[in-house]
Amino acid sequence: MAHVLIPTDFSRNALNAALYAIRLFGPEGNRFSLLNTYMMPHGAASTMWNMDDLLAREAIAGVKAFAEEVRKHFPGQTLSLEAEAQHGDLPNVVARFANDKDRPVMVVMGTQGATGLQEALFGSNTANVIKHGNFPVLAVPGQAEYHAPKRIVLADDGGPVSKDSLAPVLDIARRNQGEIRVVRVINERSTADTGTADQVFDNLLGAIPHTQQYMSGENVDSALNDVAEQSDADLLVVLHRKRGVFQGLFHRSTAAKLAMHTHLPLLVLQQADR
Repeated sequence: MAHVLIPTDFSRNALNAALYAIRLFGPEGNRFSLLNTYMMPHGAASTMWNMDDLLAREAIAGVKAFAEEVRKHFPGQTLSLEAEAQHGDLPNVVARFANDKDRPVMVVMGTQGATGLQEALFGSNTANVIKHGNFPVLAVPGQAEYHAPKRIVLADDGGPVSKDSLAPVLDIARRNQGEIRVVRVINERSTADTGTADQVFDNLLGAIPHTQQYMSGENVDSALNDVAEQSDADLLVVLHRKRGVFQGLFHRSTAAKLAMHTHLPLLVLQQADR
């Protein structure tokens, strides 16, 4: 049984992400936690101390109503769906789940449909959950329609990769009988030997059908644009490390350079630096 954490602001995009997450993992046999966070606005007057209670009640009522809306899309199916509200900003609240006995295997978040993966990367909440968290994060654009991930593009920067880090995408590929296209992004910061890197991924991916290629570019955002445009992919996966080539993507200053497909979900895997 997988435990999946789904933050929500009750928007249409958040609903789309929740439905995508449940269809991806399967509505039966898995546990899904809907999460809404609330806190007093910065600079609010101290005399408004009772606003926290009001915000808490509204958040709890909202997330329960949202859960009922989600359930309507899975009539007659057994769905383990929890609804909770917690005080605090989203990245810090999500971080609390790291110590749970039933730790989430993934965080799934909706993004603005108008800007698709651009907003997936650079929306403040999503970017902070990715940069400061320890969970794989799946960002689902508002216009994304669920398709079983048969064609998966895995963008890698040539750094060390562990099987534990790849576990989420390996599970997705196996469940959906998918194939993985590994695209190694090579630039002046990439130092890995290509032959060794190929062997590493052959060993990690094992029997999962896969191909490998190298892509050079003057900048990473341009290279990722090429990946999105050239591949008829159902899912784009990026390995994120604190000091890796892709780290610069998770800063809002890069946003204007990207023009990615609005329908393509993005899975960001966390890989520790070595």
